[in-house]
Amino acid sequence: MNLNGKVAIINGLSSAIGMVIGETLLDSDIYISGTYHSRKENADALVRKFGIKRIKLFKIDFLEDNYEQRIKEIVVETKKCFGKIDILINVSGVWVVKPFLYEEKKEIEQAWRVNYWATYQFAKEVIPYMMKEGGSIVNIASTGGIKGAGQQVSYSASKAAIIKLTRSLAEEFAPRHIRVNAISPGYTDTPALDKYLDDVAKGLLIKHIPIARFCKPADVANTVLYLLQNDYITGVNIPLHGGRL
Repeated sequence: MNLNGKVAIINGLSSAIGMVIGETLLDSDIYISGTYHSRKENADALVRKFGIKRIKLFKIDFLEDNYEQRIKEIVVETKKCFGKIDILINVSGVWVVKPFLYEEKKEIEQAWRVNYWATYQFAKEVIPYMMKEGGSIVNIASTGGIKGAGQQVSYSASKAAIIKLTRSLAEEFAPRHIRVNAISPGYTDTPALDKYLDDVAKGLLIKHIPIARFCKPADVANTVLYLLQNDYITGVNIPLHGGRL
């Protein structure tokens, strides 16, 4: 895929990973519609750097009852603003770290809404716009969705669902030249990691990673770019685990 002038929707632009993906795509001359819920200042920083003609921002809360309609509005506005939609990157996610017996219903529902249903609904709204010219979808899953993780049950299950969604959509829409792939980072060096792990815990984890460091947002962004540029790749899930699996 020649990326110059393409149009991408990034669901979760203001996240730590979404920000780096957004900057990488903008550096590749791609136009972006990006969503945010909190941390709008992150997305605003990209607007200041690349200009309002290159980026359009949309606020969304996946926990509100009308989130499906809001997704539809975002997709329609993106098409109206840029004339087409070539790429969808689903980044939005919430990490639930808690013993299984102590998980609360609201936490489980949040994990599925933000991680799985947002990914599902954006794909459902975007694919019709890709049916004529083709396109590329990249979903950010997790190594937890591959192997499961203790004290991350609902998180792992929702990410596993994303991986299967990816494979199924890839098979169904390959004849329409719509490619669907996933990336599964392991522990990633973001503020979310700092929320749950102190330096001692991080040091213990790194000892079990052969490459001896955590995944970085740039690792994810570079893999997104690789998948966008290779038009024979579809239905794959690329784990970024530094050799840990």
